[in-house]
Amino acid sequence: MVESRVHGDNPYRWLVRHATTRPDVAAVADWNDAGQPAWLSYRDVHRAVDVLARGLWAAGVRSGDLVLIALPNDHTFVVTLLACVSVGAIAVPAPTPAATRSDAFGERIRGIVADAAPRILVTTRDSEPELTAALNSGTGAQVVCVDTLREHGGSAGPIKEEPADCPVAVLQYTSGSTGRPKGIVVTHQALVANCRQAARAYDESVDDVGVTWAPLYHDMGLVTGVMRPLFSGYRSLLMQPRTFARSPGTWLKAIAAVRGTVSSAPNFAYELCVRKVPPAAVRELDLSCWRLARNAGEVVRAATVDRFTAHFAAAGFAETALCPAYGLAEATLTVTTTTATVRPHRLAVRRADLERGRVVLAAPGEVGTDQAVTLLSSGVPLDGTRVNLEETPDRLGPIVIAGPQLASGYWEGAVPSAASAEGPRPTGDVGIFHDGQLFVLGRDDDTLVFHGRKFFVADLLLACVDVPELRPGRIAPFVSDQGEAVCVIAELRDPQSPDGELRRVAREVKRTLYRRADLLVQHVAFVGPLGLPVTTSGKVRVSEVRRRFEAGTLPLLTAVE
Repeated sequence: MVESRVHGDNPYRWLVRHATTRPDVAAVADWNDAGQPAWLSYRDVHRAVDVLARGLWAAGVRSGDLVLIALPNDHTFVVTLLACVSVGAIAVPAPTPAATRSDAFGERIRGIVADAAPRILVTTRDSEPELTAALNSGTGAQVVCVDTLREHGGSAGPIKEEPADCPVAVLQYTSGSTGRPKGIVVTHQALVANCRQAARAYDESVDDVGVTWAPLYHDMGLVTGVMRPLFSGYRSLLMQPRTFARSPGTWLKAIAAVRGTVSSAPNFAYELCVRKVPPAAVRELDLSCWRLARNAGEVVRAATVDRFTAHFAAAGFAETALCPAYGLAEATLTVTTTTATVRPHRLAVRRADLERGRVVLAAPGEVGTDQAVTLLSSGVPLDGTRVNLEETPDRLGPIVIAGPQLASGYWEGAVPSAASAEGPRPTGDVGIFHDGQLFVLGRDDDTLVFHGRKFFVADLLLACVDVPELRPGRIAPFVSDQGEAVCVIAELRDPQSPDGELRRVAREVKRTLYRRADLLVQHVAFVGPLGLPVTTSGKVRVSEVRRRFEAGTLPLLTAVE
């Protein structure tokens, strides 16, 4: 076994350590329809990384170069990323054409390439033509098939020149919900710090088994599916996001099949499982192995947590396993969390006051009615992390964080130093602290302000989830007409509905938002499936919807006054 070619603590050195001390232990596998994944050992992964690293070196990749990785959620992504670290290159995870809508893919990939200027773009043979076409041949970027790199690496000799140190592990592009996606500079130092913090908080060990369907080009998938398992030395099963989207229950079947202990997903995924997995299928599952079900990536809902734990209790799922958390890519993922022993707090507050930015506890008679909102906390800060709110305790405030896991900042065309960037730094989210736990309400710029009241878009999405004609989570509420009217653009499940039916649905949307959120909507319009622009993580880009609506470029089916 060869020694690491790069100095310092980094994911490639973690792999070398495991391949040296535990070579035959299973490391990673890809989920398949047969439900019998073939596990690769640490020795297998190390050998594959070494071959691909020689291929990257033969392609002219050197320390500090950027390598865009447009590969699916499987072991090849892991091998390619580790090969980049091995030669001192900076990995730039990106979606594949199959991972997102064609128009959104082209827009996003061109933006990343223009900003990062990678030396090469690595993809599969199937995706190579579409990726090349999306770039419009105007960037000068070289698209290389991963199989070609592997072939060249297999015939190349060992890398004799020791690559120079590069402090940056990954250039992580944000999902771009509120503007142009930005490249977040994740250093090895920050990555090591957060993996160490998480390992302590969650008591991770080599006996754990991770299951991940979140996209590996997204911060949640990358950290929970690749980095943390490698750091702590436990197995990682990788699923395709489209597998979960097609059949949410497959995620749970995979956990049961491999006796998964650790798995993370946003709140909508837990809600979707409740809606899509019938009681009969629940009884066929054994989820007693699942000790840590992190709920993060978007606002965590108390009702969702309650529904999921109750629905899957028959499968042996423990109530203490579902653990709300809060994190963001700028913090290499996790900032605060709950665990089996640190349980989330609940806070019932008056809805009318919350809409005005104030936190007032609800009276006993208001709890459980439309007059109150039950908030669920995202836990306590990780060791070494500080969280502050720049407001008085009885008001919502901007969340500011500091800690060793903070990224170095945003990419500006040059590799930053490895110096600590511990903050303090605003996150763009707002929330409150109560009894030592953080309650996250949403992004400060992901709100709708109307007649002096603040409505979080996530709350409005949830309010409309039971309107059956709409695609869940696919609505865009915003204020138009010089601030005098609230508009809602919604995606329909069936674009062939007659005009009379659409008018009825529009009235139902208005009634629902008035009844559940006390929001008076003036205009409702509809688009067909996939008609709204979304981020890589599937969130509607509300500001972009408003821009297109006002420019007259949205593919509206009809508008209803």
